[in-house]
Amino acid sequence: MAPVTRHDLIGLPEGSPLWPWQPAMRYQIVDEGAFPEDDLARRDALLALVFRLEGSIDSAQALVLTDAAIAWFRQHPGFERVRSDFVNLLGAILAPLAPGIRVPEELLEVRNMLATRAEVWKQQWLQEGEQKGEATLLLRQLERRFGALPDWARDRIAIADTATLEEWGLRVLDAGSLEDVLV
Repeated sequence: MAPVTRHDLIGLPEGSPLWPWQPAMRYQIVDEGAFPEDDLARRDALLALVFRLEGSIDSAQALVLTDAAIAWFRQHPGFERVRSDFVNLLGAILAPLAPGIRVPEELLEVRNMLATRAEVWKQQWLQEGEQKGEATLLLRQLERRFGALPDWARDRIAIADTATLEEWGLRVLDAGSLEDVLV
């Protein structure tokens, strides 16, 4: 179970002279995954949109949810400070998709950025998936042909691009040794 107080997070022993000066704050842990998507979709709540964005599986869904967030802010005037926090949170959600991306300050700009970047991300994900699939297939072929693979072979396969992996996959058919394949 995760800690629910600052005392537990800091972890000072009870006899510590600093014990009385620890911040005393409790908080709740919310399991976002415990909320079904259809239940969140029916709610007119910004937090439901946040949960849905964090669980979104692709850029198209993130774009739809960003549109929903823009509509939510239009229907709830007076939440400018919350909008800024929401955009910052959206940036944190998008960070794993595009490391180093600068998320614009305005929500509409975020939406436009998502629309522009969506196809680029899709192509990157497809390429990464293709490379991973080729590497997995090559590992299986090599293990079947030559037995357990040494670390150096696994390392070379892990960093190889898709075209190289495809070429090595063809060499498996004629190679007399592992070295003949991975040269």
